[in-house]
Amino acid sequence: MNPLSPLYFIKENKSRCILLMFMIFLSFGAYLGGIYIYTPQENWDYPCELNEKMVCLHAQNNDKNYENYYNFVEEINKLDNIHVIERGWYNEIERKTVMGFTDGSYYITFRTVDDFRYFCEYNDIDCDFTNIKPKTMVMNKRMAALNGYEIGDVISPDNTNTLSYDFTVAALTDEPGYTQYFIAEETELNCNAMLFGEGISAQEVRQQAEELAKKYPVNFAKSLREETEEMYNIFNAIFMLVIVFLALILSVTVNAAFVGMYQRREFEFAVYRAIGIPKSKLKRKIAGEIITMDLIVLILGGVIFFLGLYLFNELVLKPNGLYLVYYAPLAIIALILCNIMTVIPLIITRSRVLLKANVCDY
Repeated sequence: MNPLSPLYFIKENKSRCILLMFMIFLSFGAYLGGIYIYTPQENWDYPCELNEKMVCLHAQNNDKNYENYYNFVEEINKLDNIHVIERGWYNEIERKTVMGFTDGSYYITFRTVDDFRYFCEYNDIDCDFTNIKPKTMVMNKRMAALNGYEIGDVISPDNTNTLSYDFTVAALTDEPGYTQYFIAEETELNCNAMLFGEGISAQEVRQQAEELAKKYPVNFAKSLREETEEMYNIFNAIFMLVIVFLALILSVTVNAAFVGMYQRREFEFAVYRAIGIPKSKLKRKIAGEIITMDLIVLILGGVIFFLGLYLFNELVLKPNGLYLVYYAPLAIIALILCNIMTVIPLIITRSRVLLKANVCDY
């Protein structure tokens, strides 16, 4: 094998190179951190999709008798292309995220079983209505596993459950994310409504609703996607600052490890220079060795990492209603940043030192 080949050095120094490659593999810790940060955000993707199919509104706080709201609902109910569902009192069960902090989940309180049935049909949600009646609730299987609930369990108000009264779990759905639906009583009203388009888009529903709101003022709810993005942007910003700091530490650590091994090669490069091998060719050799090791780490290390992640998901997290995503833009950026901040300085510093080696010094 050509001594100037990148693989020649790796082959002749397997044990040392494996140790160095393991240190580069530590950059996958940034990827793991990225998917931990992103997973709670991904939990909201499906609820955001549901939210984008309808228009949510509520009475204005300064409307003392809520007359505008009631008049608005009465008028919009007369339209054939808009279906109105009024919501009951607020109910929600808290949940823990994969990061350990308490987060909300997508919740809706329906006043009637028929309202919930319409919602399921509108959103193609497969649900068993056999046991659904007033004072029951439906959640997806992931939410049930997370809290240890089963069909038939009675959930009472406590410090973690903001409920109006006891609810019985009547059915479980296969929806992604975390969802919970409560069927209360028809007499419950909290002056909140959801508008669904019949043959028209949510945007067209919004336009008609805003036109009617000029006569009967109501408040339109903010986009759920905008709310979640605002909530998690601070997490993303802090994570990137931490990653930059960790990338610097990793860069210094890996460079220090490479210094010890490459110092022993100064005589080797002094000989290369003495026999007339161009500096450009020697630079390519150094860069080739480091990049080859880096590529081995990214490919082989990636296989090991994702296999471990898959087993962790299937054996530990999913049985408990949790999971980690396999891909996240934030995680990719973090991995690339750590990799670049480690490899590029390493190539530059080792090239400068080794190309100064002179055979006369030996």
